[in-house]
Amino acid sequence: MEESIAIINCPASWLNPPPLSLIFLERYLASKGKKTKLIDLNIEIFNLTSNSKKDWLKLNKDFENNIFSNLKKNHNPFLKNFINSLKPYAFIGFSILKRNSAFSFALADEIKRTYPEKKIIFGGPQTLFLDLQNQIPKTDYWVVGEGEIALDNITAGRAERITRFDEIEDLDTLPFYDLSSLNPGATYNCAPLLSSRGCPYRCNFCSERLLYKKLRCHSPQYITEQIIHLKKQNKVTNFVFCDSLINYDDLWLETFCRLVISRKLNITWQAQMRIKKGFSLSLAKLIRMSGCVNLFIGLESVSDNTLKAMNKGYSKNTAISFLSTLKQAGLQFEISLIIGYPKESETDFKETYDFLKTSRNLIPKIAQINPFVDYLGHYPNRSYPNTQGKQRVEKTLEMIQAERIKYTSSFINNLTY
Repeated sequence: MEESIAIINCPASWLNPPPLSLIFLERYLASKGKKTKLIDLNIEIFNLTSNSKKDWLKLNKDFENNIFSNLKKNHNPFLKNFINSLKPYAFIGFSILKRNSAFSFALADEIKRTYPEKKIIFGGPQTLFLDLQNQIPKTDYWVVGEGEIALDNITAGRAERITRFDEIEDLDTLPFYDLSSLNPGATYNCAPLLSSRGCPYRCNFCSERLLYKKLRCHSPQYITEQIIHLKKQNKVTNFVFCDSLINYDDLWLETFCRLVISRKLNITWQAQMRIKKGFSLSLAKLIRMSGCVNLFIGLESVSDNTLKAMNKGYSKNTAISFLSTLKQAGLQFEISLIIGYPKESETDFKETYDFLKTSRNLIPKIAQINPFVDYLGHYPNRSYPNTQGKQRVEKTLEMIQAERIKYTSSFINNLTY
């Protein structure tokens, strides 16, 4: 029992695709001979309660803070049975995000009251922010960064209370995974993939750049074999890459696409892609031939002043050329926008606003529009999102509605409470 661990994904968080980071942890620890149980409590409680999908996914502090108390009040037998089911495990691990932190901490406290001897481990993105703010409590185990090596060491008694950025060098040494450890017998219409960890770029607003110390990549051959494994085990042909970007290396992307085509995998896939100078039409066409059905592009702005302030590393002209190449290749894509970035002038905002208004034939869809949120605390004496940023988002939304430009309504202001 000394090296047994239950890893829990708590509400509220995304319902689809499944939590890939936890699947990696379960497979890695199992490969080390450790009794490991992965529990997607998020989907279990969503199915148990009468909450709508819209409420579950929308940012709402009161809702998130009350999920645990409501569960205890209305479904206490379920909660007690769940805690009782954890008896065989010496370690209990939680992956905490901003949205599920309140539930995770409350459940951890309940587990400690029932089983004082159990050791609690907290990992996930939110541990990074707690660490940056010197707010990690002086109890339990904490993992900042990826968790495979850290959990292996903690459960073997080889780790300090806080582990920071103990990263796997060769990602191809990781065992292949399938989705059976989450819900045995369940079927999925989409399977998650991760071809890399980290990002070589340093956009000033982005918190993802802090989650890893360096970029590491699986080989195209490994990812191809992983896809074949998921097709066989889970009968799935639709995949979504969870990477920060899929085009960190054009040669990698070309090799992957050619492997998918030559091995006749007959899959569909989608990913996030970065705007880059010199992106070729031949590669864009190859991406489409390999089964790509959608790309999420972080455009953010078309003002050169704002792009420079964001440290995006490209210009308006580069962005237009890149999007034009995707369009010419027949690729479906959608863009995201950040409005009201610090020092964004009215002229800068208007440049992006006017571009959207006149680019219906270039941009198939706007996926996401948000005011700038200061996640990293770069502006401690100012409040972001501010009123001006919110107003500019509303003005942009009114325009795209009037112009009948396609957009995803649930991704407007979806990063702000």
